[in-house]
Amino acid sequence: MLIAQLSDCHVSAPGEEFTELYKTPDRLKAAVDHVNGSVNKPDLVILTGDLVNAGRPEEYEILRGIVSDLEMPYYLLSGNHDDNDSLRAAFPDHAYLPKDGNLCYVIDGWPLKLICLDTNIPGKPQGNLGEAQLHWLERELAAEKTRKVVIFMHHPPFNTGLVTMDEMGLLDMADFAGVIGRHDHIERVLCGHLHRAIQKRIGGTLAQCCPSTSHQVMLLLGDNNELGTTFEPPEYLLHYWTEEDGLVTHSDYVKDYKVAWTLKGGVM
Repeated sequence: MLIAQLSDCHVSAPGEEFTELYKTPDRLKAAVDHVNGSVNKPDLVILTGDLVNAGRPEEYEILRGIVSDLEMPYYLLSGNHDDNDSLRAAFPDHAYLPKDGNLCYVIDGWPLKLICLDTNIPGKPQGNLGEAQLHWLERELAAEKTRKVVIFMHHPPFNTGLVTMDEMGLLDMADFAGVIGRHDHIERVLCGHLHRAIQKRIGGTLAQCCPSTSHQVMLLLGDNNELGTTFEPPEYLLHYWTEEDGLVTHSDYVKDYKVAWTLKGGVM
């Protein structure tokens, strides 16, 4: 099983200063084309929030026009730049999206149980799961008796040393860690929000952030609380699952590099 995780697309409308700077629709289209044409073609794609930049209906229409070109099933999560009602309205055929309330759901029918959470606080950069959603998560984890579980969410449940981004982090991360710490079948927690590849062990499992298909956050750790962005290469993650080896994650850049050398058979 192969899952592509794309994140923080920040699709914006033509003519805006943000669009002129980051060219987010073009970069997302390049990412979709790269996923479709990859030798490592995934079984499904999950987009972990900040799908658009300002939560406006016209942005979601642009998003839909791009991601509908994906040649495999795709699933959408909400981030702090998203508006849940506008997202629902733009994708009425995505029946897995709840009709109201939090956009949390389960993707079934795969060797892994995939649980998607909603950390969006309308109008706020921080994230929160809330008591009701944490209880729902606990029930879903307890109900799974045979498969490993992977959890997807936008805000990461840990601090990173990126001080300004940590101030916009998940408010109830300790409560979340308490829930997942009571279950030993969670293979990974996969997040977005930080526009960088970052990993930390929490609650007995590994939590991991996906880079952005658009722009990355400048790596400034510790007391330096400046926030900047860089044009490091657009990137996404490929999560490869086998029963023998579990979940292994690879980074893939949205670019095809020239092959320098290959070897078929034999050893190096």
